[in-house]
Amino acid sequence: MDKRNKLWRHRQMTRVFKARMILYAAYRHCIIHEDGSIDSHPHWFELAKEKWARVYKTSGTPCNCSMCRGEKYNRKEYKKETLRIIKESLD
Repeated sequence: MDKRNKLWRHRQMTRVFKARMILYAAYRHCIIHEDGSIDSHPHWFELAKEKWARVYKTSGTPCNCSMCRGEKYNRKEYKKETLRIIKESLD
């Protein structure tokens, strides 16, 4: 029996959202709220309550940054990509 049902998907979505908010809180210095107040070093669940954070909850990859993609730096791929760009520019 497949355990990937609606409840499993919801738990996975919540887990990924929490991980993203924890990363966002760890790497960002301050948050400006809609009312104009500034919060330095907010907790992750304070970020989750913000209106702009909804996109991180509802979509798989809301933007192309490394935090949202979940990609890690790969030196070998970076060198391949750089070499390809250099070759294209010389042709």
